[in-house]
Amino acid sequence: MLTAKLNVKPKFSMKTQVLMSLCLSACLIKQALAVFTYTDLVDTPRRLTLQIGSSQFGTVNTVSFNVSGESLTNNTPIIGKPSDSAWTQPTSPTNGILFRVTSQIPTSLANTIQTVKFTVDAPLGLSCQNGSGCGSAIIPFNTISWVAYQRDSSGLDMNDGVFAGGTTQTLFDLSTENAGLKIENTLVFHYANDTVYPAGQYTGRVIYTASLP
Repeated sequence: MLTAKLNVKPKFSMKTQVLMSLCLSACLIKQALAVFTYTDLVDTPRRLTLQIGSSQFGTVNTVSFNVSGESLTNNTPIIGKPSDSAWTQPTSPTNGILFRVTSQIPTSLANTIQTVKFTVDAPLGLSCQNGSGCGSAIIPFNTISWVAYQRDSSGLDMNDGVFAGGTTQTLFDLSTENAGLKIENTLVFHYANDTVYPAGQYTGRVIYTASLP
């Protein structure tokens, strides 16, 4: 789940804050590990784990984008800053957020196709927060993009992208036979900053879902 907050100060001093609240939604929820790995069948029940940011289940993390002063009108993309609760590995790029998806497939399901799908849903835009002064203005969600790190050479894990807004996006869709998956990427988010919006605070939310039908 992503909550985006854009704080814009009057007099051409715009403060853009995108707060990425990350909540998990999963059909059979589970946990993953480094980069892209196929894992052996197990003697335990089938499981799927999704972790975004904090390893503490239920924690909603945020990423904020602040635009002010010269950056307000120079069209330079703004890098998002995660909240303190968003866990980042020591080796992660600055301001990165960890994304982990792991599936465990039992031996009882040997020789069957198991498909892990990871999607994200974002609204059309970030809406002005009541009382912040921006009225009915909306900032399109496709002004927010991400760069994926620790990518596998196969290209089957998470890639760079941008929120489409108003639709479900598939981030990866992988099928295995006689194996589970461990996928881990670190994402750094960016706000395009190519349009000046009315001063105020804008909020939005995206939902990430991992599924193993």
